[in-house]
Amino acid sequence: MHYIIYIDKVWLMDFVISTYLLLLVRKTCGLRSSAVRLVLCAAAGAAVFVFFLLLPDIGLPVRLVLQAVCVEYLLLKTAFSFRTKEMAVRSYICMSGYGLLMGGFVCFVSGYLPGKKKSLSFWETLLAVTVAAGAVWLYLHIRKKRKREFYTVKLDFYGEMCVCRGFADSGNSLYEPYGGRPVSVLEKQAAGELLERVPPEKHFLVPFHSIGRKNGLLAAVELPQIQLEEGEERMVLKKAVVALSEENIAQKGNYQMILHPEHVRQEE
Repeated sequence: MHYIIYIDKVWLMDFVISTYLLLLVRKTCGLRSSAVRLVLCAAAGAAVFVFFLLLPDIGLPVRLVLQAVCVEYLLLKTAFSFRTKEMAVRSYICMSGYGLLMGGFVCFVSGYLPGKKKSLSFWETLLAVTVAAGAVWLYLHIRKKRKREFYTVKLDFYGEMCVCRGFADSGNSLYEPYGGRPVSVLEKQAAGELLERVPPEKHFLVPFHSIGRKNGLLAAVELPQIQLEEGEERMVLKKAVVALSEENIAQKGNYQMILHPEHVRQEE
């Protein structure tokens, strides 16, 4: 049996699907990588897939295994920088799952074609894959907007690190009055004796307003940097201002810091 392979269409299809998969994995796992890097990796992966497809004396099952096991893993390793093996495995599972989802959607659509047509054309398949990827992207976007976002926060107290859990609160509108910088709030107890390391000139007061108390002042410090981590994402904020709360911040939650929205704002 002989097959006619249109290399340009095979490459384009694999390129588009790989690009969608990498974008979905980035959004799902909170990875950091530029869109240009993802596109270049997808193009290279599609070229490798075409190369495997054209190899002589290799059965189709072997080609598919090489694509699924070798090419996809190398594609992920090239597109992203993983700090842990667990995140690499999670990303691979996500990519494989989304790939099966797209394939299943294409089969579902082709099963409801009118007339005697049994399969989708190239452009219809491309459209179906795009619709499936768009639906997943929309779901992830809505889910991220609705969920509470927690971060591992590392605060640099002039040479000593304090690690705590921070909650991104859109209701935090604190700004220090001298330079207009955003202010996050930390339980004073969480810092403990580390506050003694902060130079006197880095201490100041931040005015605030709250329900039940019209005006007030919060003690605050300027730290060399704070580092926020969520999954594989890592953000470093230089000369960050942190207010100190005498009260327990989380009455029912397990966090010690309320992060300012501008401290956690990320590119979608």
